[in-house]
Amino acid sequence: MLPNERITEYCRQAAEQIRWKRARPAVIRELEQHLQDQQEAYMEQGSTQEQAVQMAIAQMGDAREVGQALDQAHRPQTPWFPLLVVMGLLVLGAALQVALGQQMAPLISYAVAAGLFVLGYFGDISWLGKHAMEIYLGVLVFSVALLIGSEPMAGVAVFHLEPIHLQLCYLALVFPSAYGLFLYGMKGLGTRGILFSILGYLPFALILMLVPALSGLLIYSAAAGVMLAAAIRKNWFGAGQIHFVLKLAVPVLLPAGALAAAFLSVGGTRLQAFLNPWLDAADTGRIYCLLRDAVAQAAFWGEGRADLSMIPALSENYALLYGIQKFGLGAFAGVMLLVLAFGVFCIIGAMRQRSMLGTLLVLAAALTVTLQAFVYAYANLGYGLWDALSFPFLSRGNTALLLDALLVGMMLSVLRTGAWVRDSEHPQRGIRILRIER
Repeated sequence: MLPNERITEYCRQAAEQIRWKRARPAVIRELEQHLQDQQEAYMEQGSTQEQAVQMAIAQMGDAREVGQALDQAHRPQTPWFPLLVVMGLLVLGAALQVALGQQMAPLISYAVAAGLFVLGYFGDISWLGKHAMEIYLGVLVFSVALLIGSEPMAGVAVFHLEPIHLQLCYLALVFPSAYGLFLYGMKGLGTRGILFSILGYLPFALILMLVPALSGLLIYSAAAGVMLAAAIRKNWFGAGQIHFVLKLAVPVLLPAGALAAAFLSVGGTRLQAFLNPWLDAADTGRIYCLLRDAVAQAAFWGEGRADLSMIPALSENYALLYGIQKFGLGAFAGVMLLVLAFGVFCIIGAMRQRSMLGTLLVLAAALTVTLQAFVYAYANLGYGLWDALSFPFLSRGNTALLLDALLVGMMLSVLRTGAWVRDSEHPQRGIRILRIER
């Protein structure tokens, strides 16, 4: 057996002892690298290649014993805190929707959401990196097709094809992850990669402006800016030394531009009603007055005195207000602090990932879920200048519930197994439509 074949066979025998199969490729690479380094060191001391390999393997020890030791160290790390938060929100959301609707039908949606969460949690996220650009372009084409086939309902584009009834504003929940995969494909392109990343942001932003989904545009833009900043910070583009001002200005450009566009899209009447709703309490400012009065009549703990029967679409748009009236502002503050802690925990976990793919996917999902919750909360307090999407897992809305469950499942999958995810040396930058082999 040739020396290199002996190293390969040794690594294979050791890796066979590791029960978590997804960790085996990374372990094999690390073992091979270590043995090759030891081999080179012995050869520099005058040993032949055959002798160097024998001594390197002897120093490492029995392959089975080494593999068993590695099996103990290479196991998925369950992210208990965010996992328990998600499980708690799912249970709380199901109970809240049953109480609001006085029927058990919402439990079906929550059961499907739990299934999607499990699918994302135990899925192989490395597959996303292998098809990064295909997924980005697929989401873009699909979204454009939905937009073309949609029709306006209550001021928002809705795609309707029995039995599908899809509000396109919820595309904002998918766009950050798709854009993260676009960034992943820009590895090593230098300044061109940064420029392409700005251009890659624009199609999704334009779709959200046409829907329109201004709160979704702001969430997407904020997430895109943070992901771009993380990619620049980790020198993913290989652009060399970039001026500090440019490092700061490029990522800020995306959310700042979106915020300016969102403000310009708001009519003067709506803005005046937001600032002082009691001047127009019978028309545009009516819902602001109802919401703020309801909050003012809430207790800190326990049930409040407000009548919520006048609040439209309570279970969909103002489920959090129902919770405030039922349990008090203290309970609301506790939920928001829990969501904030969840977001901070996941963002810190994102920056600790060994792979750029893991960093981008966790940032996309964590920012989408956290910002979505806070935008919804502000709207429920009567301070939402733009229509909110949903509160993850608590508010009614099947599309948002299912997408949030899948996104969070994928995010926790990265936090669980991301230590063994490796970035591709040459990330995909195009689409392989057809391959002809001789």
